[in-house]
Amino acid sequence: MLNVLFMAKETLSSRNALQYLCEKYSEIKVVGAVIRKEDTRLKELCIQNRIEICTEEFIKQRYAEGTCNIDYIFSFYWKRIESSILQIPRKGSINFHPGPLPEARGSGYHIAILEEWGYWGVTAHYMDEQFDTGAIIESVKFPIDKKIINKDLVQITHEKLSVLFREITDKLLNGETLDSQRQTQGKYFSIREIEKSKLILPDETAEDVDRKIRAFWNPPHSGAQIEIKGKKYTVINEDILSWIEKIQETEKDTGL
Repeated sequence: MLNVLFMAKETLSSRNALQYLCEKYSEIKVVGAVIRKEDTRLKELCIQNRIEICTEEFIKQRYAEGTCNIDYIFSFYWKRIESSILQIPRKGSINFHPGPLPEARGSGYHIAILEEWGYWGVTAHYMDEQFDTGAIIESVKFPIDKKIINKDLVQITHEKLSVLFREITDKLLNGETLDSQRQTQGKYFSIREIEKSKLILPDETAEDVDRKIRAFWNPPHSGAQIEIKGKKYTVINEDILSWIEKIQETEKDTGL
């Protein structure tokens, strides 16, 4: 029996991961879940499966008391986890990152579109005290269409990250050793940098603007922006209007 601490913000992949852990209840015990108050669907899964929802401080307190029995931390977290928590699990802490490493640490979906990489990826890696820098267990890259929109890339990424999570979990349950490789030099993308990159500049070409609109379109979040008298406005184009129309037709056909 593996004892797992689950730490996550709510995404498609984190929901799928927690559901998978619950389905493996005869082999895995989720001893606790550290989630945010707004993560309602993760909370519902915890309640349905009698998983204790806890805080980082509570986990540290239990560890100090000698009552914390954890083999692994499985992370889909939204911030750096401090070393006092990473030292708790006996076998390791694994983060499931929705991007390729080391070239896209932090939040970087937009960069693959802005710089026309032609690919994206998902990564499982051991965690250290820095952000997304730990040894890589497995990194899976996949091609993306050069006209892809951010929201679609996010959807595809979390679907593939869900698959990677199941594969890694199954290896652990089969008693396999997870080999890993140290990361090389990489690039970190902060939220502040992303917000700055959204602004459409006067000297950008029409192609630059269209690419920027696709790179940041992910409602309900703000997209590519123009600023007028200190106020920012999200911009869309014909590509986005066509995308919205396609989504509406799909919802109509499926009765959503």
